[in-house]
Amino acid sequence: MKRIVTFTVLVLLGVVAVAQPSQRPKVAVVLSGGGAKGFAHIGVLKVLEQEGIPIDIIVGTSMGSIVGGLYSIGYTADEIGNMSLTEDWTRLLSDYVPRKQLDWYSKEEQQRYVLSMPFSEKDMPDFPNGLVNGQNVLNLFCGLAANVPEQADFTKFPIAFSCISADLSTGQQVILNSGFLPTAIFSSMAIPGVFTPSHHNGHILVDGGIADNFPTDVAKQMGADIIIGVDLRSDLLPGDKVKTINDLTNQLISFYTVKRDSVNKSYCDVIIRPNIDGYNASSFNTRAVDTLIRRGMESVTPVLADIRALKSKYNLESKSISREYVNENSWKIVDVSINGKYSMPKERLLDILNLDVPGTYSYQDIKRHINNVYGMGVFKRVYFNLEGDGLGKTLNLNVDEDRSWVMNVGMRVNTRSVVSIVLNATRKDYTKNIDLLSFTADMSTNPKFSFLAEFGKKKLPKLVGMVEGAYRDLNVHITKDYSYPANIYWGAVKLYSYQRIFKYSTLGVGAKQEYILGKLYNIIGDSSLSLSTSKKLTTHFYGFYSFDNLNDYYFPTKGAEVYSEVSLAQDLNFENINPIVFIKFRQAVRVGGRVTMQLGAYGRSLFRETTPVYLGNFVAAQDYELSFNYHLPFYGLPSLWATQRTTVIGSLGLQVRFIHNHYIALNANGLLQNDELRSLSKYNSILGGGITYSYKSAVGPIELTVGYSDKYRKPVLSANAGFWF
Repeated sequence: MKRIVTFTVLVLLGVVAVAQPSQRPKVAVVLSGGGAKGFAHIGVLKVLEQEGIPIDIIVGTSMGSIVGGLYSIGYTADEIGNMSLTEDWTRLLSDYVPRKQLDWYSKEEQQRYVLSMPFSEKDMPDFPNGLVNGQNVLNLFCGLAANVPEQADFTKFPIAFSCISADLSTGQQVILNSGFLPTAIFSSMAIPGVFTPSHHNGHILVDGGIADNFPTDVAKQMGADIIIGVDLRSDLLPGDKVKTINDLTNQLISFYTVKRDSVNKSYCDVIIRPNIDGYNASSFNTRAVDTLIRRGMESVTPVLADIRALKSKYNLESKSISREYVNENSWKIVDVSINGKYSMPKERLLDILNLDVPGTYSYQDIKRHINNVYGMGVFKRVYFNLEGDGLGKTLNLNVDEDRSWVMNVGMRVNTRSVVSIVLNATRKDYTKNIDLLSFTADMSTNPKFSFLAEFGKKKLPKLVGMVEGAYRDLNVHITKDYSYPANIYWGAVKLYSYQRIFKYSTLGVGAKQEYILGKLYNIIGDSSLSLSTSKKLTTHFYGFYSFDNLNDYYFPTKGAEVYSEVSLAQDLNFENINPIVFIKFRQAVRVGGRVTMQLGAYGRSLFRETTPVYLGNFVAAQDYELSFNYHLPFYGLPSLWATQRTTVIGSLGLQVRFIHNHYIALNANGLLQNDELRSLSKYNSILGGGITYSYKSAVGPIELTVGYSDKYRKPVLSANAGFWF
């Protein structure tokens, strides 16, 4: 009986074993790091999709973690490729914020300084531990993974995922397989010295390439039976072949991983090596991306027979991948939460964020609002995640305030100041009574200094105190053949208040005391002169309105800038009150892919003859040649040209970008002037124009202008290299 029972059980087990299909082996794809060379991973994944290879596990380092992370949550290789080809990688891999989303002071910083160095109140200026905070690329990951829970188990994704980073304290490998996916991916790609270190699950992390740049061992730990590795790494170079910074970087990274390299390679069933000749880690232009994707596809051909053999041997069949994490690309947001380190009142941050809830928003919408906050210039990073269900989401804003001082450096060479170096120290700190402190010294043949302190509480108008001083070595032109030198010492104390009233508009009022020492001349009629007093102390009360949504200060393609001011200038006895009206306007309108039309209007009127001469109207050939901010630009007249008490200028120009970052601009302008505002028949005119070649460089515009007018009848040459200030 026992034998019969035993035999029966064995037969039944055998039947079950035959009926139960054997579980197929798990297939893993491992993607190495390599910067821009990692776009080749996309091409490899495209071919694996076409071949119907099921991928159960994907592991990546650095750029491999970006491609692998997005693929693991359901994006196809084509979708990742299309995103890669349409992104502006230059801006994405920087902390660039569109100019119109910066606060007014950050706009000035962006268009003045070529170098910024943070430092604390106790330390000397020093270079930061990363040139880029990763603001834009981190938020891109937040948008692409917005449907993934904030605290996720990456091994439960449609394709199980892990990425590799390195602990900044120990240099040891850290395997990231849980938590917030965007910070995990960013931690894996945070190249030391390029990106500031990342925080994830309690670790301070940097690029995983220095710990394990081909992590097949991690795929093995995750249960992989078949491993397809995509290896972008280069072999160690002989010492005399290390010629460039890129060679040196690759060599140093290889030092860290060479010991485990042979073991990691041994785990691979197939190794794919894309041809990345001619490209390096920084090849992020569109042509390079397209070529690298194509080369990734081509690189599968030599091993395609091996891949097909594995597919046949193990009966591998393609599998469907869930799209639950990628289907939704706009969300109904019903609430906003702010988390992290910040000192200003939450209500003020929400006001700056300016996000109306409830409302439906896409990633691009959310990013624009986040730029409003990051554009204040007081946060290291501002990024987001979404929490909630289909009824509505809470936008969680994660902020990291950085209250250090910043030392800014600007440089320029032009036909007004010859060589100029500007040093600026700025502190923005909303924990103190003074929100903003700034000291600037302009060292040149026309030196200037300024000190500014700004106070602000909640939604009340800002209050600003300012002290300025300058020396100006001028040559004032009266006629075509006559000019005179004027050495001016100028100082001012200002107190003003301003309030942002609309999205790009500011309204303010103020008072200032000005002192001037130097000799200028009154213009009588068109050319007669009388000597003005050499000393003058003047009090001003003024109101101003500004609007600015230009997308670029120097090479705008859309937007407008308006500044208007009404002031009352008077002497100490308040006996002579002199009204002055000033307005400037410029607008850029794109009329073609490379052509922008530029419109300008400038005007200034002194209503009384008693107005101090130094407050008179003067024009200069180019903006960077203006000596004071109320002077007016005019192509075709030398700097400075004195005009009459009422001066109005209109201009029209066409700017053409004919090669990448190279521009040619043709400008025409006309000027009307008179000493009597209402006597229209007595206005006389000047017509002029100019042609400008410009190059948009990292240190500011480099440009040359040749102008001509019917009044001066000589070519006027202006040149500049560097930002205007």
